[in-house]
Amino acid sequence: MKRTDDINAKLDFWAAKPRATALPRLANLPRFGHRKFSSYEELNTWKQALLAELVARGGAQWTK
Repeated sequence: MKRTDDINAKLDFWAAKPRATALPRLANLPRFGHRKFSSYEELNTWKQALLAELVARGGAQWTK
């Protein structure tokens, strides 16, 4: 059996050489604060408005 076939050996291999990487960030994410919603419909309406604003700004632009 190869080491890549055994999940425990694979996890041991990855844990032996940890590598931290920088996660990309959205540069043009619309600002929003804490909100409470009374229903899922209200939440979904707010999410659609937020996505529409993001699209109006030119879509998601990722930075490092």
